[in-house]
Amino acid sequence: MQCRQCGIINTMKQLRASLEEFLPVYLVMITFLVSAFLLTAPADASAAELQTIELMFQGQDLFVSTQVVPDDSFIEELRQGLSKELRLSFEIMNIRSFFPDEYILGKKLRIALKSDPIKREFSARVSDGMSVQEKRFKDIESMHAWALRIQDLKVTNVKELAPGDYYLKVTAESRIRKLPPLIKYLLFFIPETEFAVWRYSRAFSLPSAQP
Repeated sequence: MQCRQCGIINTMKQLRASLEEFLPVYLVMITFLVSAFLLTAPADASAAELQTIELMFQGQDLFVSTQVVPDDSFIEELRQGLSKELRLSFEIMNIRSFFPDEYILGKKLRIALKSDPIKREFSARVSDGMSVQEKRFKDIESMHAWALRIQDLKVTNVKELAPGDYYLKVTAESRIRKLPPLIKYLLFFIPETEFAVWRYSRAFSLPSAQP
């Protein structure tokens, strides 16, 4: 019985040694293949961008309008059935003369886009952390017009701001699909976003901007 147990133990030790010997090789191979795929992907024919930021004051409320224009690969992958998520941030920055501009307050949107190539249907979900809007579409253009065109979004009431000079920074970010933790650790040098673009509004002054 003891000899049999010794044989089993020796076999397990040999298997463990084999795994320890070959596992790093497999990890290197996986790392190389994933890196090659990500780094040799063809360049986009067009880059993602944010259109001009328009500000509007209605009473003491500040509203913003803009539009996210995704790149070609983003649109093509969405057509093929890959889900996409964008994060938009609207940050009010205080202009300072002798120090870096200061972040005061902001608003965030999370936009989830999905497509079903079999049903030929698209869906969008927009959340601001307080409420959620969802809608289905028959074509991708209609979905983009509804979900990626920001029209008269209330950012804040300017009563919350001290007198001074300000501008609005808008950032749009699309994150890549999540990788397994081990692969993500090995590929720490690979960016976590498909694209990240930002744009600044015109400057405005308070209280002169108030009616």
